[in-house]
Amino acid sequence: MSTRSRSTSDTTGRPEEGNDVTGTMRASASTAILVTGHGQFASGLVSALELIMGPQTNLMAVDFPGTDTATELTEHLTSAMASLSTADQVAVFCDLRGGSPFNVATSLASDRDDVAVLFGVNLPTLMEFIGRRSRAAEVETLSTAAIAAGRDGLGRFALTTAQADDEGDWA
Repeated sequence: MSTRSRSTSDTTGRPEEGNDVTGTMRASASTAILVTGHGQFASGLVSALELIMGPQTNLMAVDFPGTDTATELTEHLTSAMASLSTADQVAVFCDLRGGSPFNVATSLASDRDDVAVLFGVNLPTLMEFIGRRSRAAEVETLSTAAIAAGRDGLGRFALTTAQADDEGDWA
């Protein structure tokens, strides 16, 4: 198992953090983020994110190498969630829906009301979530914005004729 962690939490006690008066999950700097996926997907994504955005608090990666079993993954994710217990809540980002990391995460989340599971994570999704979490938005709103950023981050580059003519300028 490969994990990367910075689990310092915001303990200022500001009222906008944690659960609001209606019981709606709210995101904040004390919203921990756990990234998981097949192979070294999770640690690679966290590494790329921190290269761009700098070191982050309450962020862990749990890889699922080909040598691990689903039982071992369950143990690793359970341990990671426990180490992030100082946070008000945990957002788990999985590489794809229906894979072992997703299945284990949703199984663990089913017993907790402080865990949200998202799937299909990419770098723009994670960057958006982290960029907004300090504003204490509701997790549902934050997740929606992050998913939209992930979709917007997908595309196909097409070189136009004018760009092709200028291609020599890049050398």
